[in-house]
Amino acid sequence: MTRATLNLLAQRETTRREILNKSDLIPPLPDLVMRLLGMLNEPTTEPCDLEALVQNDQVLVAKMLATVNSAFYGLNRPIRTIKEAVMVLGFRGVRSLVLATSTARLMQRDFRVYGHEPLGLWAHAVVVAAGARRLATACRFSPDDAEVAFVTGLLHDIGKLLLVAYLGDAQPMHGALADVCEQERRRVGMDHIEAGGLVVARWNLAPEIRAVFQRTDATADRTSRVTAAVSLAEALAHEIGTGFLPGMQPPGEYVPGDFAALGLDDARWSSLRAELAKVMDDALAAFRNLGS
Repeated sequence: MTRATLNLLAQRETTRREILNKSDLIPPLPDLVMRLLGMLNEPTTEPCDLEALVQNDQVLVAKMLATVNSAFYGLNRPIRTIKEAVMVLGFRGVRSLVLATSTARLMQRDFRVYGHEPLGLWAHAVVVAAGARRLATACRFSPDDAEVAFVTGLLHDIGKLLLVAYLGDAQPMHGALADVCEQERRRVGMDHIEAGGLVVARWNLAPEIRAVFQRTDATADRTSRVTAAVSLAEALAHEIGTGFLPGMQPPGEYVPGDFAALGLDDARWSSLRAELAKVMDDALAAFRNLGS
């Protein structure tokens, strides 16, 4: 092994240790959002408690209400207050909305190294989240697990926030997920999936969300259907190409095991595919204001 190769390996290990040990590299969520997420995880929290907290941030309230009144949610009456939103969406639904609202700004960096157009990572995250939730609902997930699918889809690429600074102006990465992860490990020392686990742990998100990223044996039965829903939604999003520069989207990789986990045959998937594409379009329109 040459000295140059040894130096490269040493640099990768140094970078990996830096990422693992320096939690300040992970962009924090706003304090208000952290407090709000904490309240949403408390069984004693009342809708009025949430409203009392968020009324101090009128920009956050305006964006949340604009989104919940969009075609994506398809409600039959206008929602005028956060309290009403809780009553209609439930605590888990509001948690999804809070995370979407608060993470939008973090995904506005330059991610061209991953083949994304401006704001492309955000657009991709939104459509995967929306597709995963709709697929979860169609496959009769519980409401709580459907929201876990949404949040997982929203955050599935969040680890790129940590790695993009180390990739700099490197040659853009292109190809299947496994190929991209291999390139990340070769250049940085870890892939964005591992890095994503560090982010959600730092943000102290609810255990059921962290469990999906950790994929522990104890949660395998619960998370396999969630990860299958996200995987299929992402494959469709790649196929459509939302958020990517022309010719830079990864291939739409459909894993047979994901269809089996959700109990989907070819006919059922064919009927759902067009529906999911429409839901993704509606979500992009609804959540676009969050990324502006």
